[in-house]
Amino acid sequence: MRILSAALAALLITAAAASIPAARAATPLYATEPAATAACGTDEVVWVDLDRGKFYHKAQANFAKGNNGGYACMKAAHSQYREAHD
Repeated sequence: MRILSAALAALLITAAAASIPAARAATPLYATEPAATAACGTDEVVWVDLDRGKFYHKAQANFAKGNNGGYACMKAAHSQYREAHD
């Protein structure tokens, strides 16, 4: 009976673990705009504000503002952060 219970518990744990979606990979942030430009290729470089959870385009006033953020490729940033519209 104990063997059956242990086997059932192992089966349930395995099934539960398989149903948990894999966490999204973190968006790579770069300390400088040239480093991001080199990594992004033709993709636009944006500023990610980690405190607000938003990213800003170069033409926006908050681009590269704030102490808690970094430069990123827009496609990667768009998958994890909200686009700022201000």
